[in-house]
Amino acid sequence: MSQSRFQEVKRKFNLLSQKKRDELLRDIYRFSNDTKLFFENRLLGGSLGEEFVKQMERETITKVYRMPPGDIDGRTVDGIISKAKKSGVNIWTIMKLEQFAYRGFIESLNEYGGGPETYDYMGSRHFVNYLKLVKQEIKEEQERILILTELKKYLEKKDNMYTDELDEIFEKETGMKVRR
Repeated sequence: MSQSRFQEVKRKFNLLSQKKRDELLRDIYRFSNDTKLFFENRLLGGSLGEEFVKQMERETITKVYRMPPGDIDGRTVDGIISKAKKSGVNIWTIMKLEQFAYRGFIESLNEYGGGPETYDYMGSRHFVNYLKLVKQEIKEEQERILILTELKKYLEKKDNMYTDELDEIFEKETGMKVRR
């Protein structure tokens, strides 16, 4: 929506009676589940991120391990994270979303020996995002080291030609060596 259209909508909204504003807000709230989540997170403190986590799990890990497996849609993954951020979920939810994202792509590559070309890129990008969040948000060093150590074990368990780039990213971002 252009800025002038938004200004016109805002002007018209402000001219509505309180009753009409309430009715419009109710209609917008009920418009879609995403809109409802947006309002609830924005107005109730940003702590209601579980629905976003469930959406991400369904789009990633669930698709990898169902029979027959499904393709992970990178646009859907990015969209879930974007909607969660815009709705104001807490940082722990964003970290969980990024974790499901990179793990979904890694698990798919590991289980099926390949996939769409974008899986390498998407897995790496979400992996870097997760590592940066861990480094920025986990203030207690012991907790951060514990998380990174578990992540290192995960990478070592998924060691194959598809994860070599992730090993390099991990080593660069953390200084911890991944056993190959």
